[in-house]
Amino acid sequence: MAFSRWPFDERWPAELARAMAPLFGSPSFPFAPQRATGLFPAVNLYENGEGYLVRAEIPGVSKDDLDISVKADQLTIRGERKLHSAESSASYHRREREGGQFRRAVSLPRPVDPERIAASFKDGVLEVRLPLVPEAQPRKIHVN
Repeated sequence: MAFSRWPFDERWPAELARAMAPLFGSPSFPFAPQRATGLFPAVNLYENGEGYLVRAEIPGVSKDDLDISVKADQLTIRGERKLHSAESSASYHRREREGGQFRRAVSLPRPVDPERIAASFKDGVLEVRLPLVPEAQPRKIHVN
């Protein structure tokens, strides 16, 4: 028995899920692959014992268009990515980049010190350093 090549590319499950979402009330229709890459911006959260480091990939966004806040145990990154639209006489052959406002909230496992939070932005990568409150930092106990 010969196998023929699947007639659809790898995007068809996600496109089908988006089309079927209104019928089933969920964007994660069973055929849709569950990928974290659909979230924007992509975020990594690290802990080093003294605090957390959050790195978010935000290409095409100006640092002036970012709003970063911490409330209780949640870091929120808001912003807007502005895209240049094609000329009115042009038609898209592929359109994968989206523009517009975004909001990404990241839950923090332990309390952080809001007075010592620092952020930097370089080459499309946002870094937010979130030191733990002194009570939440691990302490080494010496035995006498």
